[in-house]
Amino acid sequence: MTNPSTGELISTDLEITKAANLLKVLSHPIRLKIICQLGHEEKTVQQLIDSVGTTQSNVSQHLSIMREKKVLQFRKNATQVFYKVSEKTAIDLVQLLKQIYC
Repeated sequence: MTNPSTGELISTDLEITKAANLLKVLSHPIRLKIICQLGHEEKTVQQLIDSVGTTQSNVSQHLSIMREKKVLQFRKNATQVFYKVSEKTAIDLVQLLKQIYC
């Protein structure tokens, strides 16, 4: 169901759904902060806990949500877990938000 008057914006229902799902994931301040802390880097859970400034349990809960929604990916190295952004449009969106709000 495409509306010709919005052709310059988002034009298909699939694109609308993808955008809405990403916005849902990033709509929580802690998840947005995690994306901002990661950027294009890879960080351990402990580094994220330290930089986000909340409990390990809280950070882990939000990491799990973002991993489930395929915004983040992780790898294990011995006892450490490393996270990085797998959905690069999340970084693009945060950069756009920075231009608007900062």
